[in-house]
Amino acid sequence: MKLVDYTGKLNDHNEYLRTIKQLENKCKYIEYVLVNEDETEFIENFEGFVISLELKNKWWGTKSSQKNKVYKIKSSNEVFKYLKQFETFCKYIISNNGDIVEDTDFGINDIAFFDDKEIPLLFTTTHEGYITIRDDLFR
Repeated sequence: MKLVDYTGKLNDHNEYLRTIKQLENKCKYIEYVLVNEDETEFIENFEGFVISLELKNKWWGTKSSQKNKVYKIKSSNEVFKYLKQFETFCKYIISNNGDIVEDTDFGINDIAFFDDKEIPLLFTTTHEGYITIRDDLFR
C-alpha cells in the first residue's frame, strides 16, 4: 500500500460520499486538527468520543510553526453520519488563472482517518485543498 495524491478528486459531493462510506468501513479512529480555533462544532458534537488531545506542530500532511490542538476521536456511525452532511472537505480547481482552493461547509480544519494499525487511510490539508489517500482504500 502507498499514499497517493487525491487533490481535486473529491470536488464532487457524490465522490465525497463514496469515500466517506469506504472510510466508515475501515476507520478505527480520526484525528481532527483545530487549524481555526473558532471551528469547534465537530469537537463539541463528539466530545464523548474524544480519546486524547495533544498540542502539536506536526501532523499528517502538515508541519506548522505554531502548535495546534489535535484531537484523536473514536470512529463511530454517529461521526460518519455527521460527516455525510458536508458538501466535501475542500475543493481544488485547476484553471488557466492558476490553482484555486475553495473552502466548503466543512471549514478549514484538517482531518485524518486511520485504520487499526494506525496507518492513514485519508488525510487533508484542508485550507490548501490537499487530500491524500491510501491506494487500497477502495479495495
